[in-house]
Amino acid sequence: MKNKLIYLIVCFAFLTVKTHSQSYVQLSVDNDLYFLTDQYYSSGIIISYGKKKEEKASHWRIGQEIFHPSHRFTTNLSKIDYPYNGWLYIQNEKEYFLNSKFSYSWGTELGVTGDASLAKTFQNFYHRTFLNLDELSWAGAQPQRFHFGIFGQVNKGITISDKIHLTSQLFSKLSSYRIQSIARIGVLIGSNEKIPFQRISFSNSELSRGIYIGTRQEYRPHDFALSGSIFDNSSSELTRPNLKYRNNFEFGFFSQKKKWTILMLYQSMSKDTPGQRFNRHQVLNITIRNQF
Repeated sequence: MKNKLIYLIVCFAFLTVKTHSQSYVQLSVDNDLYFLTDQYYSSGIIISYGKKKEEKASHWRIGQEIFHPSHRFTTNLSKIDYPYNGWLYIQNEKEYFLNSKFSYSWGTELGVTGDASLAKTFQNFYHRTFLNLDELSWAGAQPQRFHFGIFGQVNKGITISDKIHLTSQLFSKLSSYRIQSIARIGVLIGSNEKIPFQRISFSNSELSRGIYIGTRQEYRPHDFALSGSIFDNSSSELTRPNLKYRNNFEFGFFSQKKKWTILMLYQSMSKDTPGQRFNRHQVLNITIRNQF
């Protein structure tokens, strides 16, 4: 009897370890108002939930992006250097960890543009209620369309020393909304994290801090926000030429204590379309994550 009891306890402990999972919730916000500007890629909000079991993770995200010109109140289409556009989407991503420094993933997304994205409604409510500003015109906004896409990425970290790590990321998306390939590389200083900046490590560190300096190089042959539908752009009242090559400079830091992580990332973006009045655009990302 005693041996059977020990056997059951051992089996229960084994199953508990095997089925142990880690989860997180995350809020990530992009905005350019921190730099007293309001134009181009103006706002992005992503709410995420994910769970890791053994060496696999599933991530769910719902997000909204808002784009508009530098002349925000004009209805004269000839003065609009960037079309109005809203993008509301949901994503599911499956990630596989080969070790603490390497992971790869693939996912799918569904989304809508136009009035169904709620971008015009949310933005004008925020401007009117909190900033005491006039509503934006949304003249010539990109039309309402349903979009579907697939994407994948590879994340690789290389440890140079206990305090210095190289991080890299390759990402590609094939979607009716956006087609893009991204190569991202940077240096992470002062952290014991072993996978790239902005990826979920699922570690519970007593205290971990790091500074990140990097660059993001992108090739984007199709961008609905600028050129409309890849199948029929005649449905768009206003389109602008799409610059296929783009680049970002990135600088940020993060702090993790036990289950909480806060991350801030400054991005200086090159032009998306030749007619933009300003050569570069600054955006700040603030991310708060809780793991449980």
